[in-house]
Amino acid sequence: MGKWLKKVFRVCFLCLFLLATFYGAYYLYQRYEHYKTYETLLAKRPTLKKAQDGTSISAAWYKEKEFEKKLSKQYPWIYTLSFDTPALTYVGRNIPIPGLVSTKAYNFSKKKIDVATNMTPQGITFADKYMLITAYDGLHKHNSVIWVLNKQTGKYIKTLQIKGKPHLGGVAYDPVAKNIWITSSLNGESALASFSLEELKSNKGKKPIKYNNQMNLPGISRASTVTYFDNQLFVGFFNMYEKGTVSGYTIARSGNFKGSITTDEIKASTGSAAWSTATGSTSMDKQIQGIAFYQDKIFLSQSYGSQNSKLYIFPVSALNSLDEKNAERVIELPPYLEQITVEKGQLICIFESGSKNYARSQIMIMDRTLSLNINALFSSY
Repeated sequence: MGKWLKKVFRVCFLCLFLLATFYGAYYLYQRYEHYKTYETLLAKRPTLKKAQDGTSISAAWYKEKEFEKKLSKQYPWIYTLSFDTPALTYVGRNIPIPGLVSTKAYNFSKKKIDVATNMTPQGITFADKYMLITAYDGLHKHNSVIWVLNKQTGKYIKTLQIKGKPHLGGVAYDPVAKNIWITSSLNGESALASFSLEELKSNKGKKPIKYNNQMNLPGISRASTVTYFDNQLFVGFFNMYEKGTVSGYTIARSGNFKGSITTDEIKASTGSAAWSTATGSTSMDKQIQGIAFYQDKIFLSQSYGSQNSKLYIFPVSALNSLDEKNAERVIELPPYLEQITVEKGQLICIFESGSKNYARSQIMIMDRTLSLNINALFSSY
């Protein structure tokens, strides 16, 4: 019996050794293939341009003509909507995302500001005269940042430092209170935080921005996006495998909580309140990264992994169940679509594929913003 057991153990050990060897070889092969494709991309990278603070301001991966050629070949209808269809505004159109190659950010291990090379874009919005793009460090060594650009020209202005390493999945602007809201974290829970437009203007980028509001979202594991619409903040909660939720938080316009949201409203939105009360929750599809409103339409962006992203368009009447079956249209976009926002009839999209962590030659790398004519989204393709 002892000899038989020894033989069984030897066979099992040999099988495990062969299995480990196979997976080890496969892993090394995958790493090698990734290295080769990455080196190929680097060889074609446009001439690097940097701002005075060291932030890269040129396109990270494609020259403009090459970008347009690839987009027209791989996503011809999306190219038509972006480049051939008359735009209702050129704000946010085809703007290279800054900081993808280099961004000055605080390094937590070195305890000083140095250069981060793995920043990953997440959120986008417009605030007053500015376009704001949020990003976190894919290596989790540096603090998160917000890149500030000129709204009209797309020219890089500065980088705002965010305290800590929040994912910064969403950013929104309240034009009444003149506050910029971001999805954040506080004491290990999802949170919302805001800072004033004046703070945005005065902060030189050397010290973290100062919040004027910061609050937990009880019972929520991860806030993936936030948008402003009709005196409310709508927060989407990402869920990888099951339906997520989107909740509305009414912004107080008077009283002690003017420009913010109260604890009572937070509790109401995480309970069973209905949308008809103006503060409530509804279900939405899984893996939702962004939400936007325009007239009588609701837009959701969905992506996870390197497959094509999806843009869902719903009528407002579907507000109580933002599931795919209730969508008027479902449109495929390049992989890694993140937040979306609306500006004068154009849907502006940001992708994280321009990050060093996700860029690869097998996909359409979106190292620029994408602007789509919303009315044209309903045309045939």
